[in-house]
Amino acid sequence: MTWFSLILFRGLQGLGAAGILPVVQTIIGDIYSPAERAKMQGWFSSVWGLSALLGPLVGGVIVDHFSWRWLFYINLPLGALALVMLHIYFDEKVADRQASVDYTGSAFLVFGISAFMLGLLEGGSRFAWTSPPILGLFACAAILGVLFIRQEYRHDDPILPPDLFRNRTIFTANLAQLFLGGVLYSATVYLPLWAQGVQGFSATRSGASLLWLSIGWPLASAIGGRVILQVGQRPAAILGLIFTTAGAAALLILDHRVAGIPEAGFGIVTFCIGSGMGFATLSFMLGVQSAVGWEQRGVATASLQFIRTLGGLIWVAIMGAVMNLTLASELQKMPKLGILNMSQAASFANNLLDPDIWARMTPDDLTMARSALADSLRQVHWVTLLCSVIALLITLKLPNRMYSFDLASRASESTPVP
Repeated sequence: MTWFSLILFRGLQGLGAAGILPVVQTIIGDIYSPAERAKMQGWFSSVWGLSALLGPLVGGVIVDHFSWRWLFYINLPLGALALVMLHIYFDEKVADRQASVDYTGSAFLVFGISAFMLGLLEGGSRFAWTSPPILGLFACAAILGVLFIRQEYRHDDPILPPDLFRNRTIFTANLAQLFLGGVLYSATVYLPLWAQGVQGFSATRSGASLLWLSIGWPLASAIGGRVILQVGQRPAAILGLIFTTAGAAALLILDHRVAGIPEAGFGIVTFCIGSGMGFATLSFMLGVQSAVGWEQRGVATASLQFIRTLGGLIWVAIMGAVMNLTLASELQKMPKLGILNMSQAASFANNLLDPDIWARMTPDDLTMARSALADSLRQVHWVTLLCSVIALLITLKLPNRMYSFDLASRASESTPVP
């Protein structure tokens, strides 16, 4: 197994997973009325949230006790079972329509995002922020972004139809998701790093640091469907973002520099973040699906997933740059470690995840190094809090919609909602 083949096949796996999620949610949107959809999407989101966020826990156990290759093997029987069930139980009759894939727009988008993220990752480490390579990457990202927007207006079947975002519900929900993705990715990427690098947990216990987040998300999603039926989509989304904001703020209150923080307190914090994600993402999904007719529901649903993932990738790159910059500054105060730049700081942070490295460090050096990592992660949590607050403020502008069980709700599915 080489790094190239690992990246290649992991990318192929990601393409399949990226297509499955919005398609399944679109199917739910098509076969249920808005009120029924609230309950079904709630159950679906709860299953997805539980599965997605239990992954780090199961993955940690597999890595600790088996080979990392089993992270891929375990998907084979599960995928085969899902394929058989889909073939047996799902049958649809739709008219085929010729559509052209926007390959040019896809290329502009992929290379533009890649250039932007590469600039964030390399800036301040291999190259100075004002160096020609970094400025060139950011300029390239900006140019490709403009070309992507232009291409979307010109193509018959754009990836993200510009007309779709003239709808206030869709625009507001997607804009909030752009920042909410940062909250989600921050939790799944940097909380395990804190647990393993600062607290000294094993890979299994590091994955378990997200356990309460994985409990809060599906629980809130299951309850959220009924809450939305009672109060509408906007109050439910606001409630969720209040939870995520409270959780992000609480992370700053915890003293990360002290090992042995009670796991109960940390569990409450992550439970708040998970519960907020459950309420908010379900509300946005129902709002977007109810704002369009069936012929646009697929692309509207996919846009929501895409924007959240895009936001997560961008914000994780920004958080990584902030963490490495702070960590390098802190570690330079420890001359014995020989840390001179962000690249070396990032490598040192990875070393703090290895128990063998801990054993070769003196207790004082290990304590100082963990304290430096904790201080850098605190800056990451400030960015996480900022993302959550901005998403909350945006959601205040989300149009509210009430859902009820009636025949009219089914009839309205054939026409877009303005």
